[in-house]
Amino acid sequence: MADILDQLMDYLEANQTDPLTYLLLFFLFSVAAAIFLPIPVEIGLIFPGVSFPIKALDLGLGKSVGAIAVFYIPSKVGAAARRLSRWGPIRHMRALLGTAAEKSGFDKSRMYKRLRRRRLAAPMAPAPPKWGWLRWLSRKSEGFVRRYGIIAMYIIMSVPGMIDTIPLYIFSIMNKERTLMTLRDFALANFLAGINRAFIIFALLELLGIRLF
Repeated sequence: MADILDQLMDYLEANQTDPLTYLLLFFLFSVAAAIFLPIPVEIGLIFPGVSFPIKALDLGLGKSVGAIAVFYIPSKVGAAARRLSRWGPIRHMRALLGTAAEKSGFDKSRMYKRLRRRRLAAPMAPAPPKWGWLRWLSRKSEGFVRRYGIIAMYIIMSVPGMIDTIPLYIFSIMNKERTLMTLRDFALANFLAGINRAFIIFALLELLGIRLF
């Protein structure tokens, strides 16, 4: 994590005198932070080479584009996995493994029964997080969003320093039936939350006497 942050800072610092390059890099890092890069990317707001409102808009756009990608990823992965599970060699391998489990007696074990129940009940359901704080975040976020919908998502994604990847995928998996929020709402909430986070950071730094523009 520290290496990634150092590289991000180095890239942005090296290009802060070139506004277009800086904004492009910041946009790409914002997209990556939403999809797969677990870093608080708004740290790039501190460089003074570009007007702060423009950087805030750039951050919001990056988070919105990343959110659009995350909106589709779980369903696409699930569909691909289901197609793969119907492929002849995979079905043959599963049959062989089932036969081996019966012959070895493993099919009588509690672990095998638990895995089989999960597969029959929800073939593509994601495994619950193993880490306590991730499980807590998943449970609290799910309850909050189910109760308050897109407003709850906007509030959670507006928290400065939030690692976007975790809650975004949680929201996307919760919304796999497309009943909680539309793509437009999903993208708009992240766009506004990105801008909101930027100006919360700006206000905090102003309170500390650090002026960004």
